[in-house]
Amino acid sequence: MPPQLPPTLRIHHAPPPSHKYRSLLATTFFPPGTEIATFANPLLALPDGPSMRTTCNYCLSTTTTSSSSSSGRALKSCTACKAAVYCNPSCQRAHWKAVHKAECKLFGRVREQVGKDWVPTPVRAVAQVLMLLKAGDQAVKEAFGEGGGEWELEGNVEEFRGEGEVWRDFELQATAAVVYAGLLEGEEMLGRAREVLCKIQTNAFNRLDADTGMAGIFLDAGLAMVNHSCVPNAFIGFDKRTAVLRAERPIQEGEEITISYIDNTLPKSARHEALKLYHFQCDCPRCKDDLDVYEVCQTSPDTPLNSFTLQPDLAKLRNPPIYRSRVSKAEIETIYKKWQALGNPEGDDEEDHLKLAQARWELCRPLVDARMWAVEPLPTTILQLATSWQSSYKMVVYALPLVCFLSTECDPFKLVAPFMPWRIKGILAIVKLLAVTGEFTASGALATRCTHEGLVGTLAMADQVSMCEALLRLAVHHGSVGASQDWEVLKEARSMLEDLESLVGREQESNLLRAWAKDPEDPEGAAFFENQVLRPINTLSSFAVEALEAMLSGKSLVKK
Repeated sequence: MPPQLPPTLRIHHAPPPSHKYRSLLATTFFPPGTEIATFANPLLALPDGPSMRTTCNYCLSTTTTSSSSSSGRALKSCTACKAAVYCNPSCQRAHWKAVHKAECKLFGRVREQVGKDWVPTPVRAVAQVLMLLKAGDQAVKEAFGEGGGEWELEGNVEEFRGEGEVWRDFELQATAAVVYAGLLEGEEMLGRAREVLCKIQTNAFNRLDADTGMAGIFLDAGLAMVNHSCVPNAFIGFDKRTAVLRAERPIQEGEEITISYIDNTLPKSARHEALKLYHFQCDCPRCKDDLDVYEVCQTSPDTPLNSFTLQPDLAKLRNPPIYRSRVSKAEIETIYKKWQALGNPEGDDEEDHLKLAQARWELCRPLVDARMWAVEPLPTTILQLATSWQSSYKMVVYALPLVCFLSTECDPFKLVAPFMPWRIKGILAIVKLLAVTGEFTASGALATRCTHEGLVGTLAMADQVSMCEALLRLAVHHGSVGASQDWEVLKEARSMLEDLESLVGREQESNLLRAWAKDPEDPEGAAFFENQVLRPINTLSSFAVEALEAMLSGKSLVKK
């Protein structure tokens, strides 16, 4: 069956040499957060190599195999190759019909030659395409150049050929794909495999989401036509075997749909470095005028949506309290390059990790002095410390101010739309840490192990259960706008909210929060949220920099 576009999109052709020789235009108006199109019949959708034994190879749901765990839904192995696994017989039959019938013998060859049950993701992807081409699959033929027409994917083969080390890796991967696919080796077939790999590299999407255990690639010929911008108006979310294109900003009828292929909050040179493998120079407004995250935020049409968030101060978003004159954009570029050059520590030595954190924080000192908390690499420096402290029994209490700080002073400026998945994950991180500190507070352990009197006092006075309920209502509201209803993070937030709503003796607080969630301007509900939730969140956030400075200067924050 040939590829098809959803009726909400149409293809627009622009004359070369523009890299946007094809683009997708909206056929109607889309408000922020609304679904533009769903892509549920991809050319390729597969888990990455290491996770193919813990992920259904067809629907891509993650769970456990029957041999590795007695809990959860078991995954069953293909009876022939014993490598691919499935969550039910329907998925196994569908995958067999789609591609596994052709690739099943591949895993036997892999096991025989290298003693593994999996192959690297690019190798498996190329092998699948080559076998589907051999089988005469019409959609794959049109996308990979044998059917002709407007569905053929761009490959940038000559440009990749000029990338020495990258091209050598491509040659190895293409050779492996041909060998494992059981195809006749020869320069013509190897050249075809390299071309396929270039097209996959240029057009496939990475499904990686460490928080939900999702990993692998997704390739759809129609979705691949969406062009890049560092100020995109849309974004992509993945739900198992489906990709959903959603509006990040208001999109007018006839407007081009754009997404970001990279982390678009990085400094300009880092963004352009990340785009090198796509072989075009971005000329979006962010790049053309070298706008930082604050400048993009100030003009964003999504700013009003933050009235129902942890950063409801719209005036602050439009006029951030930063000291821009204290650090130039050229200095920021230098800071980021030096920060990257520091690398990562080897092993788990706490002293090595501390030294690296100290070096990173000092590099970011000009950004700290300018109060430009949302400009990279400062937020990533804070996030890495927060992540490290979350997993430390000694430091977990101090992770709470850091995640509150990220959710109020960094993320709203970097990702203005409050329904963006990363912002919802940040809210859930606060909830989970409040659950931990709530236990410490109730048992009296907090005061015996934390040296920060302000932190201890704030948590002792706070209604941490109401804080969690309000945060979960925010997460459920915005998650329902910007993600699939089956998104694991959203389902977790809903489950936690149901548990809190079932607690006895909290009827008054819950009613006030329900009223606030239904109408953020409800006088009583809004006042309750302001006093019992937003105020303590902001107080906790205010301790973040102090805690960082103390810890990174060598001062102990934990009572002996």
